[in-house]
Amino acid sequence: MASFEIDSPETLQDWVFPWPTFDIDWDRTALCVIDIQNYLADTNSGLIEMLNNRIPETGDYYDHRVQEIMIPNARRLIDAFRKHNREVIYTRHGALLPDSRDMIKRRQRRDADAEDNTGRPAMWSAGSFEHQIVEQLTPLPHELVIDKNSSSPFNGTGIDQLLHNLNLETLVITGAATDMCVETTGRDAADRGYNVIVVEDATATFQEEHHIAALSGLARVYTQVWKTDQVLGSLEDSFDSKG
Repeated sequence: MASFEIDSPETLQDWVFPWPTFDIDWDRTALCVIDIQNYLADTNSGLIEMLNNRIPETGDYYDHRVQEIMIPNARRLIDAFRKHNREVIYTRHGALLPDSRDMIKRRQRRDADAEDNTGRPAMWSAGSFEHQIVEQLTPLPHELVIDKNSSSPFNGTGIDQLLHNLNLETLVITGAATDMCVETTGRDAADRGYNVIVVEDATATFQEEHHIAALSGLARVYTQVWKTDQVLGSLEDSFDSKG
C-alpha cells in the first residue's frame, strides 16, 4: 500500500478500520490539476501578493510551497501523463459572471468581506488574468478545462458524465488548496466510486498543519496519498510492462 507517512500504520497504531485500497489501471487513469491559477499560484498577483504584504510568515511558507514544490511536481506529472497519452484535466475556480451573481450567497458575502478587509477579492471571475491557469502549466488545446463556481467540480459541473464518457476510473489529483478544493474534490470523487490518489508533494495550502490534517483524513477513509515519485514510478512500470 502506498500511503502518506503522517498516516502510516506506525503513526496511527490504534486505527482499526481498513485503509482505502484499489487496483490501478493506468489506461483508465487521468491527472486532475485542481485550480493552479494565477490568483492562487502567481507570486506577483492574487492571494500570494496579498499574503506577502499582510501576513509575511504565511506568505513566505505558501509561496515557497507553491513555487518550489507544487508547481514543479505538477509539471512532472503533466509531462508524464502527456508522454503516455493519458488524460490531463484542469479545473478553474471562480465566478462565471463578472459580478459573481452566479456564486452562492455565502460565497458572495465572503468575497465582498475579503475585498473590504484586504483590498482585493478572495478569487477572480472567468476571463481575468487571475482566473487563468499559471503559465508553467498551460493546458494544451485538446485538454479538458472545466470552470467551476464551487469548491468541487462534482457540484455544479458535468465532470462526472465527462469522466464516464472518457472511460476513466482513477483520478490522480494535484493542485490547491489541499484542505479546500483538493480535499472536497477527492471526497466527492471517492463517494462517486472513483479511485482517487492525492499527490502530497504536488498540493499546497496556506498552513502546514492544515495540509497534513486534510491529507490525514483523506488517507484514512477516502483516497490514497502518494508522492510524485510514486506516481511516476508506477505509471512508468505499467507502460514498461506492456513493452
